[in-house]
Amino acid sequence: LDTVNFAFGSWEVGTDQSFKLERIARAILRLLERNQEAVVMIEGHTDAVGSDEDNLSLSDRRASSVADILTEEFNVPAENLVTQGYGEQHLKVETQEPERLNRRVTILNITGLMEER
Repeated sequence: LDTVNFAFGSWEVGTDQSFKLERIARAILRLLERNQEAVVMIEGHTDAVGSDEDNLSLSDRRASSVADILTEEFNVPAENLVTQGYGEQHLKVETQEPERLNRRVTILNITGLMEER
């Protein structure tokens, strides 16, 4: 659906990302109107700076913080959201340097994947 970016080392969603979260929430709620069983994954990512362990923890926190905002501020049901941190496994920009585009949360509709199980 969209990507939310983060400041270096942070899992707090910046005020400059609020419009994206509102747009994401509206899209998820429209999806849920069509299918109450829909599942949306919130993937957390980091850049390649720092240890693997720290980046994995940070990416988990980023995903959770977005899920919390969607639930608490926009009334997206928590039962329709899953979170997963990937650390630096899936860099958007291949660099070992600090890169804002890599410090992100990505939102995916995984309903079809869940139904295949």
